[in-house]
Amino acid sequence: MTRLELELLLEGDPTTGWIVRAPAVGTWSCIPAVGAAVADAGAGVLTQAGRRYLLTLPPGSGGRVAMVSAGGRRALDVEWGQELFRIDALADVGAVVGTGTDATAAAAPPNVLVAPSDGVFYTRPTPDAAPFADIGSTIRRGQPVGLIEVMKTFNHVLFEGDGLPEAAVVVEYLVADGQAVTAGSAILRFEL
Repeated sequence: MTRLELELLLEGDPTTGWIVRAPAVGTWSCIPAVGAAVADAGAGVLTQAGRRYLLTLPPGSGGRVAMVSAGGRRALDVEWGQELFRIDALADVGAVVGTGTDATAAAAPPNVLVAPSDGVFYTRPTPDAAPFADIGSTIRRGQPVGLIEVMKTFNHVLFEGDGLPEAAVVVEYLVADGQAVTAGSAILRFEL
């Protein structure tokens, strides 16, 4: 099955940041949170006539979300060209977040755990539960650090993979709770 994608419209430049605008009419969901790092992919989902499109940023653009137009809502009906969010420039966003749809675990920067599949990432098992791994806590190989939802099926994201240490300390989640991710995009940064 081919993944459907729409590229977001950008206004601004990489030195001052970007205004990110809707590329079509629809309902925007999986909205990134303020402070989340966004790069080529994973800037939400646009549903249009029952079809879901992964919203992507143009290659080489990205940064940290500075402001979101959704006002705390989980979904927002949008028009073409409507401002969705703003991102502050982040020089190393490609190294922090990944390089988009062609990113693979092998290409990930050191000390980063990547998403094993496309879907919506959650840091906690239920909305009112504690995160799988707190910032500053030690995680061990095979330990769950999140969930990825694909078509109403939830799968654990485990701290495992080639080149990962037996144990590490969580530095930060690189995606917000409930944010869409693509396979190979960085989701968690750790230190030894």
